[in-house]
Amino acid sequence: MLHKETFIASIDRLALVIFLTVGLCVSALAQDPTGRPTGTKGKPTTGKSKPTTKESTPVTVMLTVLTDPGGSTVLVNGEERGVTNSEGKIQFDKLPLGHYTIEVRKEGYNAKLRGFDAGSEAPTLVFKLEPKLDDYIRDFNSLVGTGKLIGPESPNALELVNKLAATYGDRPEVTTLKSVLAAKLVEGVPPLIAQTVTNWRAVTRDQIGRALDATASSLALKKDDARTQAEAAYLRGAIALRDWQTGSAKGEAGAQGNGSVATAPDAARAEFENSLKLDESLTATRYQLGIVMLASGDASGAETTLIKVTQSEPKWASAYTALGSTYYAEGRYKESVDAYQKAIAIEPGNAGAVAGLGLARVLKGDKDGVKDIERAM
Repeated sequence: MLHKETFIASIDRLALVIFLTVGLCVSALAQDPTGRPTGTKGKPTTGKSKPTTKESTPVTVMLTVLTDPGGSTVLVNGEERGVTNSEGKIQFDKLPLGHYTIEVRKEGYNAKLRGFDAGSEAPTLVFKLEPKLDDYIRDFNSLVGTGKLIGPESPNALELVNKLAATYGDRPEVTTLKSVLAAKLVEGVPPLIAQTVTNWRAVTRDQIGRALDATASSLALKKDDARTQAEAAYLRGAIALRDWQTGSAKGEAGAQGNGSVATAPDAARAEFENSLKLDESLTATRYQLGIVMLASGDASGAETTLIKVTQSEPKWASAYTALGSTYYAEGRYKESVDAYQKAIAIEPGNAGAVAGLGLARVLKGDKDGVKDIERAM
């Protein structure tokens, strides 16, 4: 009985050992070395598989650069990347996010540089370049200082200003140079005009012509200058008057086929009247208009005009001389004598006034007027 129980107990222990051994083997087959369960091919199982995803695309922006002027070179981080079109525009596609240095260059202009953070700023940059004019301004001042204003000698100030205007348009600097040169060109015109009044015979036709050329060049730079326009009209009238007085107008009229010498004083009068419309303060124009009126037989118009001249310029002996001639033409010898005497008081050596005085005195009944005529001769 004892042996039977012992035998049964031995069998039970053996069965337990076998059961534990088999369990350990199964457990070993279902786990990796870390203790996690594996699949059929020894790969760890996670219970739930994740779908495979593609690599993400980098974020980029489009950069637009606008330049004034167009045709400017654009550099990105020091590397030339293109030239803006005639409208001053260029675009760069797919610019990665980050910090960039944008520079714009163009010959004749100061370069401009600025930083740009792609992604945190609006991707449009505007560059307005300033012209590099310092050297040109120095050249201009040098040409003006040496009197090289216009051609035919080259270089000259007018040539330089026209070049700058063609390149830079109506930039403030160019506009200033135009104004300076326009004023410089006609600087000698007012003294010449005054001399045509006070000493008409001392001024040559060539001098008047050169002054007229100067006004034309000045007006090409500053068209809206009424004073210069008035001076130009005056000089054209003075040339017409001079040609008529010297007889060259007759030859010109014949060459044109009209055979009339009356065109010269008519043309002169039209120019002088136009000059006064442009600038009625130009007293020299009023004086010459009076001279033309007197020469054309309009003594009454000449009288009214010349009285205004003597009121504006009481120191002009020539104005009183012309007024004396007007009174003489009207047969008003007393007034004529008074006018001539005022002219002589201002300019004792005025031969025209002395001769006119003598004639007026004689016709007034004063025989001593002959002495004035002799003195004038």
